[in-house]
Amino acid sequence: MTFTGKVSGLKAASLHAQYLEEYVSLAKFLDRITVVTDTVEFLPSDLPPNLEVLKVPRLPIPKLYGALKVFGYALPPLLGLRGTDVVYVRTFSPPELAALWLAGALRGLPTVLTIGGTWLFGKPHERPGPKKALFRWVLRRAAYTATKVTLYSKYMLPEVKYFLPQLDEGKVRIVHNSVRTDRFRPGLPPPEGWSDGVRRVFWVGRINEGKGVEDLIDAFAKVARRTRDVELWVAGTGERAFIQHLRRRAASLGVGGRVRFPGPIPNELVPRYMANAAVFPYPSRGGEGIPRAILEAMACGAPVVATRVSGIPEAVVHGETGLLVGRRDVEGLASAIEMILEDKSLAKRLASQARAKVEREFSHDVVIPQIASLLKEVCDEA
Repeated sequence: MTFTGKVSGLKAASLHAQYLEEYVSLAKFLDRITVVTDTVEFLPSDLPPNLEVLKVPRLPIPKLYGALKVFGYALPPLLGLRGTDVVYVRTFSPPELAALWLAGALRGLPTVLTIGGTWLFGKPHERPGPKKALFRWVLRRAAYTATKVTLYSKYMLPEVKYFLPQLDEGKVRIVHNSVRTDRFRPGLPPPEGWSDGVRRVFWVGRINEGKGVEDLIDAFAKVARRTRDVELWVAGTGERAFIQHLRRRAASLGVGGRVRFPGPIPNELVPRYMANAAVFPYPSRGGEGIPRAILEAMACGAPVVATRVSGIPEAVVHGETGLLVGRRDVEGLASAIEMILEDKSLAKRLASQARAKVEREFSHDVVIPQIASLLKEVCDEA
């Protein structure tokens, strides 16, 4: 039994569609998968017969919705619905974490928890608000209860251990984030409006301060002074006030007309943007595992520039599969983007080697069997 915030198809601009893709791939190796959710936007008709979507009641009552969702998600594994053998959480929020914790603590079910990023932990000695403090408390209970805990990268372990000091390293496994290399691949046609000779620096994700998007705009302004045929596209969703702040920042730097905010892009179209990007920058300030967007861009043959934080260096090897810069290093970010824009042979070499690395280490074909093997292992040991 596993979970997702909502079930949606690839026309949705949401990672939930890609989580469902993972579960479909995982179903090839397991007898049965039950996906618990409280929201079904679109139920694909081609789901495998051994994958069931179990929709629990959704009661959007202000201030009570979160607590009711925790109850709705925890009840199926606690009641042993669908003959659950193992509970697997790969995209965590309090309802999923609570379901895993209670299934393990009260029913003794084997459980596997993926900690895909460290954004929830914040900074050392940071005083979190009540909501974040509760989230952290539930995460600790789930992590300490879990039979196995998976991390995307070995580089995440020190930070995870700092915030989860009682975590037994013996139950930690490194299982990479993964991408469908058949869908994310080089050579795809450009998206509408991109066949005009202009080169695009393309970024996509949750638009917030932690992702370093403001650093990217500052760096692009430096690039734009010396390179005329280039635009920056910042795709995705975020708080309206922050996006307006970024627009004003771009305008104040004289590049307002060359920084585009196209909004959310459907999953099915994202590969076309990535495969035709001149550079894919990812200037995160931290809190990552190995971001899926970086792996998708690498799979599409887009030259990547990223910050040297969390698990990113496991995928982006400096000078081999991309270029790495320091956290909040605007000058370094601008120089790396310019280097790729100016050196076609470098861009081609980085892109080719990045695609090869994703195929070897981060593709569904490699990673999904590892997850299936781990789930079977914890069941056999129970």
